[in-house]
Amino acid sequence: MSSIVVLNPVKFGLHYKRAVQARGHRLISLYSFSEELLEERWPRHADGDDVSLYSRDFDGMLNELEPYRDDIRAVLSGSDASVDLADRLAHTLRLPGNCVELAHARNHKDAMRRVAGQAGLRIPRYRLVTSIADIPAAAHEVGFPAIVKHTYGGGSHGAVLLADDAALAGLDRLVKFDHFREPVRKWLVEQYIRGREIAVNTMSYDGQHQIIDMWFYSQPDDSDYDFPYWNNVQINREDPDWDRVAAFTHEVLDVFGVRIGPGHTEVKCNADGVYLIEVAARLAGGPVTEMWLAHSDFNPYYADIDCRTARRPEALGQHIAFDAAFGAIAVRNEGAPGVLREIKGLDAFSAGPGVEKVLVAYAPGDWVPTTDSTTNIPLGAWVSGDTVAQVRERMHRLRDLVQLDIDREAGGPSDA
Repeated sequence: MSSIVVLNPVKFGLHYKRAVQARGHRLISLYSFSEELLEERWPRHADGDDVSLYSRDFDGMLNELEPYRDDIRAVLSGSDASVDLADRLAHTLRLPGNCVELAHARNHKDAMRRVAGQAGLRIPRYRLVTSIADIPAAAHEVGFPAIVKHTYGGGSHGAVLLADDAALAGLDRLVKFDHFREPVRKWLVEQYIRGREIAVNTMSYDGQHQIIDMWFYSQPDDSDYDFPYWNNVQINREDPDWDRVAAFTHEVLDVFGVRIGPGHTEVKCNADGVYLIEVAARLAGGPVTEMWLAHSDFNPYYADIDCRTARRPEALGQHIAFDAAFGAIAVRNEGAPGVLREIKGLDAFSAGPGVEKVLVAYAPGDWVPTTDSTTNIPLGAWVSGDTVAQVRERMHRLRDLVQLDIDREAGGPSDA
């Protein structure tokens, strides 16, 4: 029986499990996360697997796959953590994949900046440091405002805005473990780029790229920020930045050797032009693929399988039509951490016009950190409407319905 390997099919990657099996293949789920992380975040991660394999290193993965090697037809990444591993495995197994020499650069921001700079793509000024003690000098070199990021990870975890020299006094708050609980050994210190932040989702086959959609990450005001999720909305081709962002994204995908499968590229736009913030050969997380499945005939998981098995997806080359506009709202804890008393107005929020899914992260009595990562957004919702304008209006009205009632005087978990 033919097999398809999916690395770390967790969270939204669960759709890969169903898609692989629906296409008649044996599902081999290969997990590279630590046992502790799997048990804490995804204790039922192996549900639905035909075969579950575990390894923390590349050679160990090959050893685990050896009994199935002759039957494997494709290697996919079910998590943003493993996009480089998927292409490395595909290359070693002589299966379709993207340029293996650039795999590391598609998932690690230090190499990403180097490759982009060498190719002449517009990027922020940056410095790479291996010690927190070196961050102040690097920040002065790139100029304020600056932003500090982990070179690897996800969910905006660990990103910290340095507005000015005074902010350097707070470096002790830098998180020393990334989104996947791996120790941080490098920090990227880079110029903070002001402007509109837009995410571009693509699908490629044989080096031809198709833009599926774009999302604008809007904020409550024009203040600088280090956490991009507030009101995110799918934009259409009438958006004033669409054309220049589309052209830039095609150039980015070519530079980074993306020839097949999904792409997720994040940029910032201002009067100077379009800047590369991040590129990855993967599907978007959050609400994106769920809303595609709900509001179009396009199944990105089937499309990725087709690409990786040398079959052109039927949807490519055609305009992918959505029967609604959509977005996502993140209700953040903008203040100090504390104990949640109540989410006031939650019932009305959940029943609001266009609300398709509500995500509640905390219950009364839980400790709620200041929101600085996708892992600690207290409340979110996926929202649809007839037009982009209607979605924006609905999300703003939803904010008026709900309030986080947090006791900020309560002692934290360490005081218990």
